[in-house]
Amino acid sequence: MLLKHTAGVARLFLMTLCAALMLGGCSSREVDTTPEGMTLSIDLRDVHRCSRISPEIHVENMPQGTRSYQVRLLEYLADGEKLLGGGVWQEDGSGIIPEGALTQFYRGPCPPPGQSGRYGFVVSAYGRDNVQPLMVRVFQFSQE
Repeated sequence: MLLKHTAGVARLFLMTLCAALMLGGCSSREVDTTPEGMTLSIDLRDVHRCSRISPEIHVENMPQGTRSYQVRLLEYLADGEKLLGGGVWQEDGSGIIPEGALTQFYRGPCPPPGQSGRYGFVVSAYGRDNVQPLMVRVFQFSQE
């Protein structure tokens, strides 16, 4: 089941790769500057490294009718991707997924000492009755 889900996420990643912006490092706030539609900014801090505490995610320009978000954190490896967990958050009008809200087997980015890792938050916006997401964005970053 996890393999099938990971393959689906990989397909989703490939479809949205053109819209994603490669961002490096771990700054206090990084912003996905995709020109149209939903945008993401994520507050990455040291407390989020190798921990179960997810960062605060700001979603702007979400599609009309968005009721919830599904968020996944992926680690990009040479031989594929590894799911590091995620969660679902109900849109409350703020466009903010609070720090610590991702609780489904979530483990933050944790590259081996002295190495850099590549990661991506995949954020999907869902409407009330949608089986397919209204919009998907990938927020990619590197962490040492």
